[in-house]
Amino acid sequence: MSTGENLLVSILNSLNIRNSDRASLLKPCLLFLDEIELALHPSSLKRLVTFLREMSQEYNYAIYFSTHSIELIGSIKPENIFFLERHSDNSVEILNPCYPAYATRILYDHSGYDYIILVEDDLAKEIVSRLLRKHSLLSNRLVHVLPCGGFSNVIELAKEVVNSNLVGKTSSISIILDGDVKSDAQRYIARHGIQNNIPVNYLPIESLEKYLKTNLYDSVDHKLFRLLNDFVFHQVSLGEIIENYKNSTDTSKDTNGKKLYKRIDTELRARGKSRLEIIELIVDYLTNNNETKIEDIVKFLKSLFKN
Repeated sequence: MSTGENLLVSILNSLNIRNSDRASLLKPCLLFLDEIELALHPSSLKRLVTFLREMSQEYNYAIYFSTHSIELIGSIKPENIFFLERHSDNSVEILNPCYPAYATRILYDHSGYDYIILVEDDLAKEIVSRLLRKHSLLSNRLVHVLPCGGFSNVIELAKEVVNSNLVGKTSSISIILDGDVKSDAQRYIARHGIQNNIPVNYLPIESLEKYLKTNLYDSVDHKLFRLLNDFVFHQVSLGEIIENYKNSTDTSKDTNGKKLYKRIDTELRARGKSRLEIIELIVDYLTNNNETKIEDIVKFLKSLFKN
């Protein structure tokens, strides 16, 4: 057999042995795989990852694999990517969630675009992409909106792209960050002496998790609350989820809204709905109810394409 076939048989055999001697599926089992893309055709690699995902769900495995495959990383959700970064003092930092663009430190095949806009997350990407379409800003130009993770990731990746000329001189790089990090981002740029003239602007919104906590818990936006409640929270109401969150130990420590979002996401999955569907609702709501703030971003986008 080929090397790739031997690898697959080895993995299947290991899983079969482990499944046979487990006393209970209630206790998670760890599986570590090193460089799983070696000797595998890309189509076989995708089938293997799909299979491992199914095994993880059915048999309660926590599966970790290392890889340098750009195609594979691009298919993994940011919350499932752990990026190990070694610093100059030999300390190691683990970044999670981590977006594929930052994990690979390159922009894969995006050098063919006229404009590359770096943003923090999938909510920011959807907002910017929606505005580009709505205001007909995609005519006669190729534009790619790329989520990279936290604001420091976006800034560092933009600096690296420009300094290393990763996408060539034909692509224009710009940054749009979440609105709640403006002061932090400006301090970061100043502290690190970053002077590459990359255009930077800020959305009138924080991350999805912070936005939901701010508008569903801290200061309730009744219109948004009803919109989301009518969309998905039929069996377990959004009010019940918020009340359980309020009475839990999560509340005081949940500054970024991730603990509240985890509760919302659990109900989303139970109803067969996805994060993207919530994002689309929120983007519609923002564009219809925050016209003045949204217009600032539209002006920024238009200014990019004049250069």
